[in-house]
Order: sequence, then C-alpha cells, then structure tokens
Amino acid sequence: MEKQLSAIGYWLGLICTVLALIFRLLTALNKIPPFLGVPGGNAISYLSFLHGAVLFFVLTIASWCRTQTAYKREASARDY
Repeated sequence: MEKQLSAIGYWLGLICTVLALIFRLLTALNKIPPFLGVPGGNAISYLSFLHGAVLFFVLTIASWCRTQTAYKREASARDY
C-alpha cells in the first residue's frame, strides 16, 4: 500500500509542480487564462498548486520512509 501511495503522491506532486510553473509563467507574461479566475473575482493562484506539490512530495517521502523501515524490520527479524 505504501508503495502505491508513494507512486501516486509522486505523480500528483509532479503534475502540481508543472501546473504551478505554467500558471506562474502565464502570470509573469500578464496572460490570464479564463480558468484561472475572472476579473474582479477570486483567482486561483499558482501558489495553490505549489503548496499542493509540496504536500504530495512530502507524502511521497513519508510513505517511502515507512516502506524502508518496514523492510528493515522484516530483514532484521529474519536474521534472528
């Protein structure tokens, strides 16, 4: 389960990173696509995707560490 969670978290983090970079680039070029928000309304910031990317990458690292810890416990239990 942890391996699947790690893989899914990695890909979601990568997608969020790409979206954050695209939205930041469009904002820097002063191009606001319609799905980013409406004039005078609440727009979706690139920071939302950046924070999502950080969350998913941290999830990936945490699930990988849990997998490695469980693997080491199994290996040490077999040695005894």
